[in-house]
Amino acid sequence: MKSVSSILLISAAWAFASPSAAHHSAAQFDFSKTEMIEGTVRLFEVRNPHTRLVLEVEKEDGTVKEIEYEGHSRNNIYRSGWRADMVEVGDTLTIGIAPMRDGGDGGYITSVRLEDGREF
Repeated sequence: MKSVSSILLISAAWAFASPSAAHHSAAQFDFSKTEMIEGTVRLFEVRNPHTRLVLEVEKEDGTVKEIEYEGHSRNNIYRSGWRADMVEVGDTLTIGIAPMRDGGDGGYITSVRLEDGREF
């Protein structure tokens, strides 16, 4: 009886802990394509597990829209050359992205070019 209780307790703990360890897939991004997007920074959060960038982008029809992009972790972009003071709200950036597979706005950031030409 004691071993059955232990197994149930361990199973319950595992069931409740599993969702907190879950991580989403990158399947929604099409890494076989690269699109270049230029926009004005509205938000740039470098945190784990992913960087979050919101750009104000002018669409092909002339409308302006805020679009959110996802990127690597703080550790990964730091190793690629990024430093904390390089991007600020109001800056204009050109980013390379793997676009959304469904054609929606957004994507996964694969490169960033600053106005002065520096890239990471």
